[in-house]
Amino acid sequence: MNAAESGTLAPVPPRVFYGWWLVLACLAIQAVAGGAGIYLYSLFAGEVERSFSVDRATVMLAATGHAFAAGLLGPKLGDLMDRYSLRRILIASALAMGSGFVLISFTPGVWGFIAGYTLLIPFGSVALVTLFAPLLLSRWFVRQRGLAIGIAALGTQLGGLAMPPLVAMLTEAFDWRIAMRVVGVFVATAVTLLTYWTIVDRPQDRGLAPDGEVAKESIAAVQRGPLPGAKASLRAVLSDRNFWLASFGMSAITAMLSVVLSNLVLFATDIGASREKAALLLSLFALIGMAMSPIVGRLCDLLDIRAVFAALLTLGIIALTFFTFTDTYQGLVMCTIIVALAGGGVSPFFGALVGRLFDLRIYGRAIGSMSLVVVTVSAAVPVLSGWLFDATGSYRLMFLTLIVLMLIPLAYTPLIKPRAQGA
Repeated sequence: MNAAESGTLAPVPPRVFYGWWLVLACLAIQAVAGGAGIYLYSLFAGEVERSFSVDRATVMLAATGHAFAAGLLGPKLGDLMDRYSLRRILIASALAMGSGFVLISFTPGVWGFIAGYTLLIPFGSVALVTLFAPLLLSRWFVRQRGLAIGIAALGTQLGGLAMPPLVAMLTEAFDWRIAMRVVGVFVATAVTLLTYWTIVDRPQDRGLAPDGEVAKESIAAVQRGPLPGAKASLRAVLSDRNFWLASFGMSAITAMLSVVLSNLVLFATDIGASREKAALLLSLFALIGMAMSPIVGRLCDLLDIRAVFAALLTLGIIALTFFTFTDTYQGLVMCTIIVALAGGGVSPFFGALVGRLFDLRIYGRAIGSMSLVVVTVSAAVPVLSGWLFDATGSYRLMFLTLIVLMLIPLAYTPLIKPRAQGA
């Protein structure tokens, strides 16, 4: 007997699947948190270096501390996101991140800057930028997961496009302390309101299914027990060769991006560019990244994930090669464009990669644990780049080291074995 014969009506799905509204919400949250947490560091690092007359390596300790703290927080926050309400975790993380910026603005010395970036801001960087959008959207989408994550990741680039020039102007009009207070209050307020109004943990919470109308198979995949061959525990994740191969490759890419983004403004000012022109490089990176994010996300749905991995590594190697030899602002523009072609796709690729390697029920723990490895390996890179610059007056040795690190995973990428699509 069908629904009409029984006198009942089948549920009518909404015209616009709520998952797509969540994509927009994730985009907005990542624009605020990613723009503040990722793209403003280089701008504030230069101001702190001048204000307290400290060397480059000391200032870069903040980036290293931030990376180590983010790595330690990743597995725990991922585990909490698997088990508890995302809304509460996101609001708490936004308040911690906003408080970090505000407290740094009152520091009497460089160590307050380092402490804020190590102890408070990482909560937002991990929860609001790295973990929550891939986790949430993997619950709401299956067939278009990469595209959804890629569109949401546009937020980070959108924030990077808008925030550096605005904060640079604010710093020029007042000073960096006032700019940091404004950023902190904005992050805490905007993310808290967006989270409270929009975030819904799972489609079942709204009587919906992943992917909307066409998700009968997806419903079964979510509701049934462990899948044959699925990674059923965190111990199984850590003992999987795929985990370590993917983690080292992501570590190499992240280390490259960490050096570039934490020093990009400094690269430009070192060759005589103004603060405003230097900040425009960050916006250029973000603009290119905005175009690449959904493209790479969709490619992750359509192509072998290993081919996408190899392409990102190759672009990173090319970018570093050009960075090694450029000494003009025009050269930095070209280098920024190339590195943005790789960097803009890293976030959706990371989310899609974890989804192809591990079971969705432990997605948070898997991506959190991989984040721990990634940032632990790459955490020392910013301070190492600062130390090498102070010692040699150049970043060339750092760039050459990163090129070698990226060639290694490029060579072994075929050894990674993804699960079958839909498994």
